[in-house]
Amino acid sequence: MLFATIAAGCGPAAVASTSPTPLPTPAPTRDPHLKDPVTADQIYRVIASGGMRLYPNTATTSEGSIVKRIDADLDGWALRITAYTNGAAMLKARAWKTGGMPGRGEAPYNFSALNLLIAFGPTNPAAPAAPDTAHQATAAKLVEVLDPLLWPIEQHSVLAITARTAVPPTTPSTQPAKTQPAKSKAP
Repeated sequence: MLFATIAAGCGPAAVASTSPTPLPTPAPTRDPHLKDPVTADQIYRVIASGGMRLYPNTATTSEGSIVKRIDADLDGWALRITAYTNGAAMLKARAWKTGGMPGRGEAPYNFSALNLLIAFGPTNPAAPAAPDTAHQATAAKLVEVLDPLLWPIEQHSVLAITARTAVPPTTPSTQPAKTQPAKSKAP
């Protein structure tokens, strides 16, 4: 009997069962995109914090559907930030179509998002030509700074700038496809 007690004591020790530790619930990531309406001042501050040389020239307020327009100098080129009362007013005022080339009297780079129009570069009676590499880099930096906040950014530019945030793919229509009746072959 003594041998059985000693043998039992040498066996594997009983391991206490532990309950699994629950994983913490992940916190939702805050959406960084701004919502309509966005102010011209908000966008000016965002651009200024992007490490580019930005100097204000003038600002005007309340011209019809325009809430505020800021004219500034960005790395030696004109920058115009125009905030409209809402996105519908901006689209009504916007004279260009997305993806097209700027024409006479337009800036080389034009962007729109939410209720904002942003033009970068000089305007003159001739259609704008491709800018030098320094201003191309500034335009790319401008989109890089704005992209996380304004989405989607539509553009009308001499050279298209790829945004980091891709536009979501269009979803197929929920309508069933119309089918054509099969043609019968005449005997």
